[in-house]
Amino acid sequence: MSWTMYRWIWQLRSPLHLGWLPAGVLNRTRLYIPARALWGALTAELAHRQTSDPPDYKTVGEKLQQDARFSYLFPAELVDGEWKVWLPQYRQGKGLVWHREDGEAELEDRRLRTLLLSTRPGTAIAPESDTAEEGTLRGFELISPYWQDGDGQLKPVAMVGYLFCKDTPLFEQVKDIDEIFVGGDIRYGLGHLQRVFWEEAVDLFGSTVDLSDDSPKVRSTKRVLAHTLPRNDLILLGSMECIAGWDTAQGGLKKGDLTWAPGSCAACCSREYTIRKDGLWEAERSQSAASSKPMRCPSG
Repeated sequence: MSWTMYRWIWQLRSPLHLGWLPAGVLNRTRLYIPARALWGALTAELAHRQTSDPPDYKTVGEKLQQDARFSYLFPAELVDGEWKVWLPQYRQGKGLVWHREDGEAELEDRRLRTLLLSTRPGTAIAPESDTAEEGTLRGFELISPYWQDGDGQLKPVAMVGYLFCKDTPLFEQVKDIDEIFVGGDIRYGLGHLQRVFWEEAVDLFGSTVDLSDDSPKVRSTKRVLAHTLPRNDLILLGSMECIAGWDTAQGGLKKGDLTWAPGSCAACCSREYTIRKDGLWEAERSQSAASSKPMRCPSG
């Protein structure tokens, strides 16, 4: 059975924190929602709707991985009544920049973070005294529900991405979900998203997609928009990041994979990428590189 692809838009109803590398006492946030975080949020919501005593997270999660795929979700702003998404891309001499989907605007990473992020303090509470525990004061970066462009207008923030599904009953269950909680500290009200748009799509942020294979494949793109596994014939301009995660059903911390970060970009030729069950992208073998001398994969 082939896949059907949908573009969906989730508006932030509360600040959002997506864990990233810390900087001193500041817990930083990513500017996008990884597929794995989205999969976890939908697994929790579907499992609770099916039964509450106790929810079968393992079975529901495996079903989602088998019959659904998720793209990463990227921040978007409302421009003349339409949501326009901001996408990352590394450029020679500039580093990471973000450009708007309509091609009308581009911002350096630092500038976009200034427009999107706020911070709030946090600390642990010492149970014996019910006061702040010494040495635990820290700050949290949060994606704000509103853009902070200084013009006095409150402009909402949304996260935009794509759903792929090949099972009709599962699709109907996912379609019924219009509110989810994603990221860190959701018990304290963070990460509340509401779906405000949904329609069938034919391309992924402008790139064609093959929906006929065992897994969806993004065709003819120079830029990766998910963490992507390295291989000898895949040479990108960008940064690399080790991705690990917790899986309590499988014994705890999963082994990390070294990956290219979203926005990493090929200098010349476009490639085809498979969207895997875990949300990572994996490059198809390049025909032009098949006969070339193997190259050492960058590390660190």
